[in-house]
Amino acid sequence: MNPNPTLSVGVGGRSLLAVAVAIVLTLGLIGVMRVGGGGARPTAASTAPAAGGAIASAQGPSPVVLTGQQAMGLVSFDPSLLGYHVGFRTGRKDIRAQIDRDLRKITVYVSPGDALHRVAHDIAHELGHAYDARYLTPVARDRYLQARGRPSANWFPGFQAADYTALALSDYGTGAGDFAEVFALCHAPSPEFRSTLAPEPSDPCSLIPKPA
Repeated sequence: MNPNPTLSVGVGGRSLLAVAVAIVLTLGLIGVMRVGGGGARPTAASTAPAAGGAIASAQGPSPVVLTGQQAMGLVSFDPSLLGYHVGFRTGRKDIRAQIDRDLRKITVYVSPGDALHRVAHDIAHELGHAYDARYLTPVARDRYLQARGRPSANWFPGFQAADYTALALSDYGTGAGDFAEVFALCHAPSPEFRSTLAPEPSDPCSLIPKPA
């Protein structure tokens, strides 16, 4: 027999080399763990949600919403009595507020520098439209126009929908707009009166029909 020592030594050498490499890698890994404090540190991704949540909670309401909420506190009529929700958005040049009777939603557009009483007036004006739609009958509207000295005036500006913005029309010269302005005088501490149908009444609350 003629065993091949070279081959045997070769295999043995590779085995020893593999063991040595494994030992070196193991020692290196232990060193890294010691330097790193004995364990893996949390990644940035794992801490990001907590930090983001803290920032969001610290920000609070936007200036638009904050102003709207403060103005809402000046309005003496509760929108929930009519089943409406009042929301606030950034101001627009073409409209100050609008009402969606289908969704039972009032949107008020708040611009920087708006006085609280003006925003409160806008809220109460739209609530006046909601009150009108809920409680005023054709007979009640006729009586209102008579009390305002305008018995022949139109209640709506030529249509039944309240989307005056889409048609670029103002309701201030109609019965509906005048009623909303009188309602605003009754329920908001505002010195403004925008109706062009009739003069500002001295006792606005007396002109608002009570719910049946």
